[in-house]
Amino acid sequence: MIKNIVFFKSPKINNDNEIDDPYYQNFKNDKYNTEFIKVLVIDYQYDNLKLLYDPNGNSDIEYFGIILTSSNSIKSIDTFLSSFEKENIINNNNNDNNNNNNNNNNNNNNNNNNNNNNNNNNNNNNNNNNNNNNNNNNNNNNNNNRETQIFFNNILKFKHIYLIGETSCNLFKKVFGKWISQNVIVVESNATDLAKRITLDYNNEYKENNNNDNNKALLYFCGNQRREELPLYLKNNNIQLKELVTYQSQTSDDSINDILNLIKRVLQSNKMEIYWLVFFSPSGVDFVLETIDNQLSALSLPRTSIFNNNNNNNNDNNNNNNNNNNNNNNNNNNNNNNKIKVAAIGKTTENCLKTHNIKVDIVSPFPNAESLFSAISNYSNTE
Repeated sequence: MIKNIVFFKSPKINNDNEIDDPYYQNFKNDKYNTEFIKVLVIDYQYDNLKLLYDPNGNSDIEYFGIILTSSNSIKSIDTFLSSFEKENIINNNNNDNNNNNNNNNNNNNNNNNNNNNNNNNNNNNNNNNNNNNNNNNNNNNNNNNRETQIFFNNILKFKHIYLIGETSCNLFKKVFGKWISQNVIVVESNATDLAKRITLDYNNEYKENNNNDNNKALLYFCGNQRREELPLYLKNNNIQLKELVTYQSQTSDDSINDILNLIKRVLQSNKMEIYWLVFFSPSGVDFVLETIDNQLSALSLPRTSIFNNNNNNNNDNNNNNNNNNNNNNNNNNNNNNNKIKVAAIGKTTENCLKTHNIKVDIVSPFPNAESLFSAISNYSNTE
């Protein structure tokens, strides 16, 4: 049996531009043909962050907590703050160069006036320049983390940080861990569970306050394709939410071509092959299935030529009777859907697949490579 697995996400790359991704390593070691298909291109948006950010560390608004439901939200903040840090260093270097040029001009003028005095002054200036250089280097180092410190200590004065998934939590601690020692970090595996936890914390905080106008809002960093589950749950529980779109998810022509090539390979493959398709996000599900449906429609093929559907038995029987003619015309594709297995990372992704009437064979217990590999191995051993 030839084992194939396709991850609908971008792989992690090391400094040598080689794939260094735990999903790749786990399955490659078990003799899987591994493939990554980047389903969406991420474009970070800084306009809303600029409105929130004040370089003087002033903010008239305090929040109960912040919500970050994806790694892209965290990366958008990190790159935004890094851009400020680099700008400060460049400005400092430019100021240093201007000061040096001014000093050189002054020295030249002084040389024409008095050589003896210049010698003494030059020695003093050299000492001063050395001291200034040391001070400038120290200032640059201090500026490296100044923006992050302002952002978390002076602007976002809250104690609750809400995250979805182990990956997002690890990234958040890696990037901002130095500044959040006093914050309460809460991690849940899906949006619904996170919304329930937020509601519990919020009600405990304000249970004696009958005036909701005085309650602090939560700040939600999200993308343009964020799901409705979390905002709707909080709204129904009278919890104020301020949304900041910090990144845009866009489709890619390369991704479409990769998915089309995948469909062709599946349709032409033999019975001794199996394909695992691993979905990581609802937005990825929507994009991949739309692309597949369009291609199958162009080939006059039903979706069941690729996927098993998620209908109940009665609906399946009705569909089978209605599709007898199609099946007779597509004998070569009859068993393709038996070769396709679908895995979801997280309950939200699973629910999205089911909404599209796709049978989900496994849901990874935790959003990491080891958990997915274990779940697929156990599934394969029981078949």
